[in-house]
Amino acid sequence: MGQNPRVASPLSKSSDHLSAKVKDFMEAPPIVVTEETTIDEAASTMWEKRIGSVIVVDKEGKMAGIITASDIIFAVTKSLVGRQVPVTSIMSKTSIMAIPNESVLTAVERMMRENVRHLPVIEKNGTPVGIISTKDAMGITEPLLKFIFRPKKTPTGKKAATKKKVTRKRAKA
Repeated sequence: MGQNPRVASPLSKSSDHLSAKVKDFMEAPPIVVTEETTIDEAASTMWEKRIGSVIVVDKEGKMAGIITASDIIFAVTKSLVGRQVPVTSIMSKTSIMAIPNESVLTAVERMMRENVRHLPVIEKNGTPVGIISTKDAMGITEPLLKFIFRPKKTPTGKKAATKKKVTRKRAKA
């Protein structure tokens, strides 16, 4: 599988990965559905786009809620599919969200604390501009690991030589 073209490349945006922002990792633009969308239509969109959630927007384009794969499973178990039931009947009206310029580490901490896998990214006016998932946020692990395990430098600024283990053959008697 190739990279998702909707996800910004954090490696090309900043050399300081420890201060990476949500906007560097979020999927943008987000996939949205309206409040009138049926559960079946939302599920179909999620399946076709291979995503785990969609943001529900009101008539003004402001976030009204979020539908996740878990919500779709709930709808199936309650026989709500195939009945033209709107997504508003199962969506989460959440206040758990992120803003584009906040630290991705702060957003990940919020996701862990609130036990959510998808965090809508919202502008101050309530308009969704992206979504960040735990999978997206995992993109920060590579630069962090490279930072943590970077080669040590000598006082001259050059990389320290690594010691090679020398093995000696024993003389046969």
